[in-house]
Amino acid sequence: MKEKEEIRILYMDDDPGLGRLFQKKLSQMGEIVVAGNGQEGLSRYREEKYDVLVIDYQMPGLDGLQVLRKLVDGGSVPPVIMLTGAGNEETAVEAMKMGATDYIVKDIDGKYFQLLPLVMNEAIKRFRFAEEKKRMQKELERYANELERSNKELEQFAYVVSHDLKEPLHTIRGFAKFLEESYQDKLDEQGNEFMGYIIDGTSRMERLISGLLDYSRVTFKNSDPEPVNCNELVEQVIRDLKATIDLRNAKVTFDPLPTITGKERLLLRVFQNLIDNGLKYCRNELPKVHISAEEDGKMWRFSIKDNGIGINPKHAERIFFIFQRLHNRNEFSGDGLGLAICRKIIENHKGKIWVESNQGEGSTFYFTIPKGE
Repeated sequence: MKEKEEIRILYMDDDPGLGRLFQKKLSQMGEIVVAGNGQEGLSRYREEKYDVLVIDYQMPGLDGLQVLRKLVDGGSVPPVIMLTGAGNEETAVEAMKMGATDYIVKDIDGKYFQLLPLVMNEAIKRFRFAEEKKRMQKELERYANELERSNKELEQFAYVVSHDLKEPLHTIRGFAKFLEESYQDKLDEQGNEFMGYIIDGTSRMERLISGLLDYSRVTFKNSDPEPVNCNELVEQVIRDLKATIDLRNAKVTFDPLPTITGKERLLLRVFQNLIDNGLKYCRNELPKVHISAEEDGKMWRFSIKDNGIGINPKHAERIFFIFQRLHNRNEFSGDGLGLAICRKIIENHKGKIWVESNQGEGSTFYFTIPKGE
């Protein structure tokens, strides 16, 4: 069984009899130090630590309020209980405003001694809770600062690595192109085929590096969320994908969409990736993509439905991870970054993204965005 915690109490009162009575009545609470006036009480407070201070309002030299003022001016103080035998409501209000935790009137029968343990224990609990909250807040601020510094270092690292990795790839691809153009006639069919693999491999590596860097840049940094008209956003995507839509004789339609709060550039990327995937992963002669949105509690739920090849439900989570592909590159182009970037963008907007699909039956991608003011 856990032993009862003892506390240290500093009691300030110019009446020696009340001081001895206080020690006798409350000795079970812990160690009690008695100071005969305000100045002595301040001196004892500076010498040692106490869990709670009990101060009489009427004292010669420095009264209770003057002592409290000096304590507060010195910084954070433990709970202070103000006692008085002749105070009034105004005194109580003034004491509380100055930082006293509670205010108790001393009655002739001494019944206030029964109330004091409850008041002191409650005051100590509240004080410790507040101090722990402050400590945790400081820890959170420290972690936030460290995270911000770490993110800046990571971003700088991504830029440096991207540049340093691309340089040798440019060199390899440049010499490979030179060899292909200058020695094409001297290489046999297999040699030219291998040269094509080298050029294609370096080009793909460059795209992966660029995509990885792009993935690391998905953030709200340096910009605040803003109202985004999703109708205009989808119209922009349709214009951007016009060549693909015309080439595939595809049809992209959408219902009236809401205006939401977010980052326009990032949300444009989400719609573009999802609509483009609906057009790309389709073996039908006439690809169809339809976009709609509906309210879902405090969120807007968007859906992008296509009539494509569909997805095996067992891969519904996997496709949102970076570099995860379900098809051979000869069958469908791509580097496995688009949906991972979409997920990161939606999660940065405090939403979720998922897919409902069956193989051969098309797919419907859903994502949610909080309703903005």
